[in-house]
Formats: sequence, C-alpha cells, structure tokens
Amino acid sequence: EPLPRSVQQEPGAIVSPEFERFSSFFGLGGLVAVHSEGRDRHAIWSALQRREVYGTSGGRILLWFDLLPGDGGAPVPMGSSVQRSGGIPRFAVRAMGAFEQKPGCPADVLGALSRPRLERLCVGECYHPSDRRHRIDRIEVVRIRPRSRAREDIATLIEDPWLVLPCPRDGAAGCRVAFADPEWESAGRDAVYYVRAHQEATPTVNAGNLRCQRDETGACVDVQPCSVLGETPSKDDCLVPAEERAWSSPIFVDFAAGAAPAIRQARAQSLRHPKLRGGLRR
Repeated sequence: EPLPRSVQQEPGAIVSPEFERFSSFFGLGGLVAVHSEGRDRHAIWSALQRREVYGTSGGRILLWFDLLPGDGGAPVPMGSSVQRSGGIPRFAVRAMGAFEQKPGCPADVLGALSRPRLERLCVGECYHPSDRRHRIDRIEVVRIRPRSRAREDIATLIEDPWLVLPCPRDGAAGCRVAFADPEWESAGRDAVYYVRAHQEATPTVNAGNLRCQRDETGACVDVQPCSVLGETPSKDDCLVPAEERAWSSPIFVDFAAGAAPAIRQARAQSLRHPKLRGGLRR
C-alpha cells in the first residue's frame, strides 16, 4: 500500500490524497423550488412554511403533485396533511423538464462581466436556457405506511418505488399522469406519498464517480477519478449520462375513522425509525 502523503499544489496550498477521491463525487449542487404567489421574500417563506416545496438534483425541473378531492373541490398540493374517513385517494402529477442549455453566457451577462472574470467565476458557462425543454422519462411514486403493530417489518412498509408511471415519448408538453391507491381504504391505515420525476439522461458532471475500468466479469479493477490536482485535463468534466430528477414534498393521508390509539402510537414509533427520521416528520 502506498504511504500517506500530501501533494503541494501551489505555494501555501496543501491538498490531501483523500480530497482527490472525494472530488470525484462532487456535483454542481441541487436546487430548492417553491410554489409561491410571488418572488418577494414573504411569498417564498410562506411557501416553505406550508411545505409546498420540492427539490431537484440541479436541473430546473417543474413539478406539481396534488391530491384530488372527491367532492370536486380544489386539489390539495404537496406538503399537505389531510384526514379522510373513506374513499380511494387519487393523485395527479405534472412535470416539465429543464430548458436545454445553450453554450456560453447570454448577452446581458457578457455585457456586465469581462470574459476573464467569467472564465474565473464559472469557466465561461452561465445559465443560458434555450426555448426547448428536456423530456421527462417517468414518474416514480413512493408509498410509506406506519406500523400497525410493534414488530411489523418496516422494510415492507417503505415501498420505493411503489409505482412507476411512464411519460409520453414526445414530451413536448411535459408529462401528466394520475394514479390512485385502491388499498388505502381497505387497509384502514395512514399513508405517505411522494413522487420523483426523472428527466431524460444528459451528460452530467461526475455521474460516473470513480470511472471504474472493469474486467470481463464486470468487476472494477482500476479507478480513474476526476482529479483536481492536474492529472485530469482541464477540459475533462468527467461527463457521464445521468438522469436529473425532482423530488416532491410528501402528502400525508391519515385514516380518520376507526383509528385506534394503539395504531396511532405505532405510527409515532415508526416515524422515529432511522429510515424516516427527519424527512417525514411533520
């Protein structure tokens, strides 16, 4: 095994060999999106507080996820918590892919910043959308149900994915799908639903992570991580096709009729399980 070492990148800067491998997992960063009534601070914080919010892996994907009312009223948006005494819950999902990116920077940016500054800040690439959107490939639905008894196997209650709904191949107008849970009423238990929208695969920075070289059996025999120490050419962005995606906030559908205290207590215990901690707490 090689001895631990540090690499002198430039005067005053020490980079550990571990950082070289870490850097092959760095991405361009995710985004938070909200359904707000305006662009001011109050409107954005109000959307966050009512949990009408979703995240993306980085692409500016549009996503709506609603519970459809049985009485013809207004749809209930993502992030909501509702109680129902009966009837099959039905949902609608709409998603649109991010705009395809044009190379370089738009004219207004080029007029505001010099090319050397743009090269230093963002390697000469800005948000520069075209008028074409990427296609949404599919919608995945995740269903999570609380325990009805203390020793019930929680692995059977986290269904990821529970449903996979394909989107139209043309995708010009985005993707619209609907689904229902016919088991909810007969099960008589609370449930949590959220959706993921998968965009068509596009070249993505570090999507291949360590860029394994594999033998005839498929085993990884060597790695060539994207290096920040000069061993990887500066023009190599380690691009590998990957699907950008968007995750909705969940919709909590509680079973109101006949919910015994024991079931409620088991539900509270299941939400404290490590697999659920943080992401689904109300």
